[in-house]
Amino acid sequence: MKFRFKEFRVYQEAKAYCKFTREITGQHLDKADNGLANQIQRASNSIVLNIAEGSAGNSDIEFARFLGIAMRSV
Repeated sequence: MKFRFKEFRVYQEAKAYCKFTREITGQHLDKADNGLANQIQRASNSIVLNIAEGSAGNSDIEFARFLGIAMRSV
């Protein structure tokens, strides 16, 4: 099975952004801010996952809806 979302530039950039947020939160937020770091990391994961999930749909309208959800996670 080929996953078409892996070819999308937005997906590739979202993955890079997700990696960046993990690195930054790990380096700059201390243990007292662990909840904040976790929330930021989950939001950045949500961006990637919504792009992937939306691309599995059968219509461009559905994909656009998932892209909107991903944008709100940013």
